[in-house]
Amino acid sequence: MHQLAVLWDIENVTPKSESGFLQDLFDFLEHDNCKISSSICFGDWTRYNLKRVSTSLFEKNFELVHVPRSRKNSADISLITHATEMIFLYPHLDRFVLITGDADFRPLLQTLRKHGKETWVICDAGNASEDLLALADRYFDYRSIGTDYTDEPDTEAATDIASSVTKENAFQLFQEAVTMMLKQKKTPSLGSVKVKMKLLNENFNEKTYGYGGWKEFVLDAMSKTQVSIDPENKNNLVLNSPNVEESLPEIFQKLLSTLPKTGDWVTFSRSSQLLNSAQVNLKEFGYNRFKSLIIDAEKRNLVETKYEDMTWYMKKK
Repeated sequence: MHQLAVLWDIENVTPKSESGFLQDLFDFLEHDNCKISSSICFGDWTRYNLKRVSTSLFEKNFELVHVPRSRKNSADISLITHATEMIFLYPHLDRFVLITGDADFRPLLQTLRKHGKETWVICDAGNASEDLLALADRYFDYRSIGTDYTDEPDTEAATDIASSVTKENAFQLFQEAVTMMLKQKKTPSLGSVKVKMKLLNENFNEKTYGYGGWKEFVLDAMSKTQVSIDPENKNNLVLNSPNVEESLPEIFQKLLSTLPKTGDWVTFSRSSQLLNSAQVNLKEFGYNRFKSLIIDAEKRNLVETKYEDMTWYMKKK
């Protein structure tokens, strides 16, 4: 049985209080003969939005560590100190789950790995450091382990989950990842771009198309896109022209076309029905469930979601 420690920087990853994330988190982490032995959450509990979730965290047996925002990097220091102490005080813990996307935790991940600990990172894809995620054994956007949207029709049976992004859409995803990283003033290294692509669409896998490895895919993708190797640093990628526009992938254009221009809320099921009526095959874009598409749209800050009266809704942002 895996013994888990969960360390949560709640001001870096803050799910909506009504999303049911806490219960889904425990269900997700405790599957397959795993047990959460310790769970600690770090934040400034005087903040209004955190006060609302503190009771739920306490009921789930989280230890709440108060870290005033006035102290710069105090949450990072406190989390790192707790994690380092746990390595030696509780050697039976073999998996550390960090809920954060802060690049400052890279040394901590390296330390945990040196001591033989398995590391998982649960992040917010909108602000996560790709360099941090590259060090983890596994990483997830918190939305991907969120509540199952029971009012949505599945587009495929759960047993048919093979990745199936068309090669053309994979190349588009590649250029989108590079463009987004540059827009966020991040350095798109070869390794970090792959992480970004997986964050934008977790079903992406270059081996699906018969490539022997990641670099082989990159070479082919560069010949079909506006991306090239940085002549000053062969490990980084650049756009051939700084004026290359950030184009929205076709599937998200189709999704947004199903939503009211007025910004009114619409149910997931209604939007899904409209996509089906337009004969949109989600599988061609690498999605086997409508839920996954909405998650990736929210990562891109295209839509906003809410859960109300046991029904999920979304609207354009």
